[in-house]
Amino acid sequence: MRESAGYIGPTVLLTLIQAMISWAVFAPPVLAKQALTEMGLDPAWIGLQPTILFTAAMFSSMMCAGLSTRFNPMRASQMMVLLCAVGSACIATGSLGLVALGSALIGAGLGPATPASSHILSKTTPRHLQPLVFSIKQTGVPIGGAMAGFLAPPLMLFWDWQTAMLVVAMACLVTVIVTEIWSSGYQQYADPTIRVKLELIGPVRLVLNSPILRWLLAGCVPLVIAQYALTTFIVLYLQEDIGLSVLTAGAVLAIAQASGGIGRIIFGAIASRWFSPTLMLLLLAVLASAAAFLTASLTSSWPLSLIYGVGVIFGAGAAGWNGVYLAEAARRAPGGEVSRTTGAVGFIIFGAIVLGPAIFGGIVASVSFEVAYAGIGLLVLTSVFSFLRTMHHLRAVQTH
Repeated sequence: MRESAGYIGPTVLLTLIQAMISWAVFAPPVLAKQALTEMGLDPAWIGLQPTILFTAAMFSSMMCAGLSTRFNPMRASQMMVLLCAVGSACIATGSLGLVALGSALIGAGLGPATPASSHILSKTTPRHLQPLVFSIKQTGVPIGGAMAGFLAPPLMLFWDWQTAMLVVAMACLVTVIVTEIWSSGYQQYADPTIRVKLELIGPVRLVLNSPILRWLLAGCVPLVIAQYALTTFIVLYLQEDIGLSVLTAGAVLAIAQASGGIGRIIFGAIASRWFSPTLMLLLLAVLASAAAFLTASLTSSWPLSLIYGVGVIFGAGAAGWNGVYLAEAARRAPGGEVSRTTGAVGFIIFGAIVLGPAIFGGIVASVSFEVAYAGIGLLVLTSVFSFLRTMHHLRAVQTH
């Protein structure tokens, strides 16, 4: 098999899977204003749904090591998309209990997705290409977000928000069926001797005991909070405070997600050839912080073109870092334990996502969106220090 064939096939399949999972994750916040009103709830409850979703993702991610190695990792990825299909259908019912259950199911599908894909790509991709290939795979996240922003509002206006969620469910189900054609080829990565168990302490200790991984993670936690402050709240913010329609607000989110997707490929290529991954992450942290402050400054008098421009900058900075980070985390995984390392990283990052939107929503409810986004700008500045510390530890390792 040619070298290219070893990673191009899985990269395409895993990007498609990631896109469908992300569409299921991002569609509910886009539809939240209208859906919550019809359910008799205040739009301020928008933060509850992602809290349920990412809490489920936290704990499901910790089972990733067993799922990724005991079973066929591509088959496991299919099951994750199937969970998202069922979860989206549950949300479409509009029943509060089933919405909560559906959110948990989507989170359960999201949690192990990255560790499972990292397990495959780390074994099929040459090391020097990993920042680029991981970044390409991670474009599935903004692709899914762009689909939520571009497709969900028109579907809702043409039919209703429940139908929009059912379309997401059907797309996920079709993806499961399509990927079945190739999934048996990934059985070679299965290890039936591995037990599937919920590990909380061991994988986290594995990450925290490494100074490089510890500071990398400290730098990325603020970035992921900024990313979900963008994807979860920006549509509501643009409707409530800036006065944009749901179609225009959704388009701004879609443009931001598209910017993040294109940025991931560009930044991954740069980190593969010219800049070190940590320097790339540092520069993206600066960009994301500046974008958050610009978002806090938006008013209804701003031209729409400038609002789109801010979305492009925010998307590039806050959603463009993931592939570079995941490749570096996989590369620095102690003892080559990629899936356990990325599972622990996922647990901590999803924990930050659980707390981040909840705190952000609390600030919005008690003060304003402007103060909340300014707070994100200040928070992301701490990432710059963390990545500088990472670079210091990397230099220390290289000199010994």
